[in-house]
Amino acid sequence: MERLARSYMITPNDATDDSGSIVSSIVQNIWSGQLSLLAFVTSLEEFLTSEESSIRAKGTGLLSAVLTECPQEQVNLAAVNVLVDFYCERLSDTTCVPELILGLVSISQFNSFREECAIKVSKSIFSNLKVQNYQQTTRHGVFLIFDVLLHSHLNACKKLGTEFVKGFIQAMDGEKDPRNLLLAFSLVKLIIKEFDISQHVEELFEVTFCYFPITFRPPPDDPYGITSDDLKISLRECLSETPKFAKNAMPLFLEKLTSSSGNAKKDSMETLAACAPVYGTENIVPYIDDLWEYLKDEIFNAKDDSFEVIALETIRSLVVTLSAGVIGKSDHLQQFLKTVVTECMENLKVPELKLSKPCGRILKYCAMASDPSYNLIILATLHGLFDQYGHSDLATRKKAILEILMEFIVAAQNLYGTIEINNDSQIELDDDFSIPLISFKKDLLRMFSSALMKTDEYSELRLCGLRGLHGMILLKQFLSDHEIEDILKYFNQIILIQDNDQDIIKDTLKYLGDIAHYKPLTVLKITIPIFISQLPSDYESLKLDNIHGTKYSKVLGAISEISIERIIFEALVPEILVKLDGVNTFSSNLSKEYIESLLHTLHTLFVKKSSLNHDDISKYANILIPHLIAKCVGPTLEIRKNHDDKGEEYCDDVFCDLKIIQTIAGIISIVTKNMNSREQTMFITQIFELFTQGNLQFIPFSEIEKNKHVIAFNPLMIESSSAQKNLTLLFTAAVGYMRQEVSCSIPNIPDFLSRIVNASLISNNKIYQNSLAQLAASILNKWNQENELENFIKIHVMGELVRYLPSHSSIGESESNRIASLHIFVWLTKALVLRTHPAGYECTNYIIELFNDDTLGKKASSDGFKIIIGDSDLLNKQSFAIIKILYKQRFFDYVMPKLVQGFTESSGDAKHNYLIALSNLLRNIPKQILMSEISPVFPLLVHSLSLPDPDLKASTIDTFYLIALEMPHIISEHVSTLIPLLLSLTNVEDGNTIKVRVAALQCLSVFPDTVPFDVLYPFKSKILRDLGDVLDDKKRIVRKEAVNCRSRWFLFTGPKSS
Repeated sequence: MERLARSYMITPNDATDDSGSIVSSIVQNIWSGQLSLLAFVTSLEEFLTSEESSIRAKGTGLLSAVLTECPQEQVNLAAVNVLVDFYCERLSDTTCVPELILGLVSISQFNSFREECAIKVSKSIFSNLKVQNYQQTTRHGVFLIFDVLLHSHLNACKKLGTEFVKGFIQAMDGEKDPRNLLLAFSLVKLIIKEFDISQHVEELFEVTFCYFPITFRPPPDDPYGITSDDLKISLRECLSETPKFAKNAMPLFLEKLTSSSGNAKKDSMETLAACAPVYGTENIVPYIDDLWEYLKDEIFNAKDDSFEVIALETIRSLVVTLSAGVIGKSDHLQQFLKTVVTECMENLKVPELKLSKPCGRILKYCAMASDPSYNLIILATLHGLFDQYGHSDLATRKKAILEILMEFIVAAQNLYGTIEINNDSQIELDDDFSIPLISFKKDLLRMFSSALMKTDEYSELRLCGLRGLHGMILLKQFLSDHEIEDILKYFNQIILIQDNDQDIIKDTLKYLGDIAHYKPLTVLKITIPIFISQLPSDYESLKLDNIHGTKYSKVLGAISEISIERIIFEALVPEILVKLDGVNTFSSNLSKEYIESLLHTLHTLFVKKSSLNHDDISKYANILIPHLIAKCVGPTLEIRKNHDDKGEEYCDDVFCDLKIIQTIAGIISIVTKNMNSREQTMFITQIFELFTQGNLQFIPFSEIEKNKHVIAFNPLMIESSSAQKNLTLLFTAAVGYMRQEVSCSIPNIPDFLSRIVNASLISNNKIYQNSLAQLAASILNKWNQENELENFIKIHVMGELVRYLPSHSSIGESESNRIASLHIFVWLTKALVLRTHPAGYECTNYIIELFNDDTLGKKASSDGFKIIIGDSDLLNKQSFAIIKILYKQRFFDYVMPKLVQGFTESSGDAKHNYLIALSNLLRNIPKQILMSEISPVFPLLVHSLSLPDPDLKASTIDTFYLIALEMPHIISEHVSTLIPLLLSLTNVEDGNTIKVRVAALQCLSVFPDTVPFDVLYPFKSKILRDLGDVLDDKKRIVRKEAVNCRSRWFLFTGPKSS
């Protein structure tokens, strides 16, 4: 041990790693029991008692460093007592104080540190140290010791009483470091709360208030993260902790308010607002008139909205304070509010003028301070405002008055609460409590209702009426259910009958949706039935509605905004089904558009409910989905004598329309996604029986409908009709959203996958092919039986399916079959790549080899890579697909070298295909991957700008834009090549599409902000000259971007300041 101690003593002070290693070795010896802590202290005697101050300090430093790391169980009560005595006695040794304080910080945190130790340490610091004479770290250590003592040994500190308060004040006096002040302020707050400070109020106030207002600004790259707001808030909590500070603070607050500006003024107002309720009425009243004059002027002349709000909050705090002293002393509150009301009402005589709005806000903040203040304010103001409204014919004046009345409604909401869930009101209301505003309810309802329903009035007045009625509905314990119903009838009228004002309709719908959330039963009773009644119920009413401008579109739009709540949606679904049943479904654009709108409304509501995680969605697997599937399946079971131009029979029922099927598929996806595993298992079993066995038991057909069915339902059979094949979209929508644990319930997955793959290859129906390809990909991705999975990949994917792809295939497949094979092969590849299965990369190799194929090359590079690496509506986290976290990174790392090599070694169209694949890859990978690997592919990207493919060019330019923002040095290296190319792409004569021209201009626009001035400046004159021609482009969006780009280059006059 002595050897370790001596090694430490001769180690240079800046060799922190060596010193730390020695300390760790000593601590290990103590922890293992080889050496006791007291024995270690004894071994240091030579250094601790040395006549040389530097040796004493270093020896003390070693002991303190060991104590910092020493485990609690090795430091018993006797050791703590010895250490405390030693450290306290040595505090008079100025040289060793920094090391002693470091040790005391550790000692004070030991479990064996008792009350008497706390008293001894406190007294020693107070008697021996002039804290402010030491460096920041030592001062911070002292405050850390106080922090431990006050939080862990408060009773001991309180025994010292005023001695502790006085000693702390002396220690803090003159502190300037923000780290120390943040800790000191928190301790001041605790001392004020726990100690009797009456003998030291003035000293404690002075040592605290001297920092007000805080002017600290953290330096750039401040490693400590202390902000000005941190200090302001902490100091504010000190000043507002006791009314004993009021006598000294209030004159100074008034002085600071009138003399300071900017952030200091804001800080002064916020601090006064925090202090006033604590200081109390008796300390505020002497200054209330001066404060009113100052705060009023601040509000009337506010140059910044934030200053006005703070001034208003300060007034509110003053009224709260005066209200607290209302019992027996109500004259203070009444007198102040009389002054406020008198001045404000004088300004409100012409309410449309400048000062009316700030006066309204002043009255609002005074009113919402307390129940007494609310009563006094409305009694003094509302009658006069009502009279003004009644005698005025000016719409602008009426609007201004309603806005002021709205302030009182909002004040009541703040004070008494709203019907909203989790609403925080200032006052807890009894059930029989009547808010003061209720006496004026009849007049308020009349005024706001009349303003809303006068369609000849200007829009702003009507919007005021709307907002006021909505505010009254939300106000707790204000309107009766009958009164709310009457207002909802007004809202119904606006939406359904009389209004062409889109702003009014939009806000009415927003408020209806809001009310539906809190009053769903009322909306269900008053609004939903009238909306449903406006929807056509049969083909004749649909034609009549069409004559009057398809009112149903407006109604359905309204329904989609207000029917999300469980009880409303539950009532709506059967009504929508009735409407679907009532309309003639044989092909008619009128019927098709109406049915599409009904289904789109359902889909929109399901999307909203799903995004809000509603738990009632899954039940519609039984209530709704079978009916929708019946609508689609039924017509395909009947004989239809309609034939298209090619002589093929087709279904003329609107439920065979592709757009309608896709909407229903979207509904099925959302409902399936929101089922639990048990519900999914039951539902998917029924779906499988329907689509693979033609079992119609699941479908609620009527006897009349069943009698019309003469064709079996076998959509997976090659001989089935196109109408039935298109319905595989519904099959895929359900099965594609299976949970992984449910997918294993599919009977004989290998046979089923083989069946749908073969069906996809044989059919010419593109919808059928794509649907089955995605279905197969989803099942393959979630297949969790590894042996069966590997066997299927080997035999069917890498075996049978691959043989269809080459142009020299021995089985001599047609071009269409090869395209179909590639499509399903790509989707299966995506399924494997998502789960980073090795076979996915092997399949990718086959796809890359096809880039040289004249028939499949472009499709493989464009559609193929877009599908594999792009986001999918079916294979995603929401559909429970297996997606490994870094799958895009791994795929990029695997294919990138192959694409670069392939581009280098190929020629003609194949070279183009490699660039297309590269572009699709780059646009679908995370930005951080792109930025880390951009250098080797940059020349390829530049080359792609000279190719004719507009999508490729636009995508590549977007990549350059991103590179310019993230890695401008790469742009700098190629700027002489890149700028001429981008300029050429802004020219319409060269056949560049709008998308390409806009992208090129946006990319050029960002260069001046990112690329160094000396690199870019030589191109400025050419760019300005060429952009002049683009200003005449025929498309406005291009001209707009050209103006913006040219302006940026005009302003490009020198290096950007750092």
